[in-house]
Amino acid sequence: MKRLLCKWSIILGLCFGWTLFVPSCTQEEKGSALAPDFTLRTLDDQEIILSKLRGKVVLLDFWATWCGPCRESIPHLVQTYKTYQQKELEIIGMNVDRGDVSDVHRFVKSMDIPYPVIITPVEVQRKYRITGLPTTVLLDKQGRIREKILGFNSKIGQKIAARVLELISEKT
Repeated sequence: MKRLLCKWSIILGLCFGWTLFVPSCTQEEKGSALAPDFTLRTLDDQEIILSKLRGKVVLLDFWATWCGPCRESIPHLVQTYKTYQQKELEIIGMNVDRGDVSDVHRFVKSMDIPYPVIITPVEVQRKYRITGLPTTVLLDKQGRIREKILGFNSKIGQKIAARVLELISEKT
């Protein structure tokens, strides 16, 4: 009986400890760490230095031309950009294709993407821990990662729009 009581005490203690530990992991995953800085050139040969965009909400969209959900997300991001670009939002398309850059140029033109697009080096993908596409990384006005969202569907599109509005509305 004493052994059984001891065993259950240990199990309950582990469960209780786990519930305290898990929320802190979740908050770190949502983020407040400073985004890894980069200096890269867009398809239009403009230099983008991420740290110089502080003061704006930044949405980094990691995508590829061959990715179906990426293709689905782009019209939503174009609309989000048009709605909020005058309200301190910058979207940067972080293309991860490894083929001919002219294919990416044609794709960007065919989708009428108005925001800057970068061919993203592998080392930048690693710094942002990109494991699937599309991945949306939201940065607040201080340049901190506030959320990382994998995939796309209409529900995720609504979440992205709501989070952008929330981050734009935050006072610095």
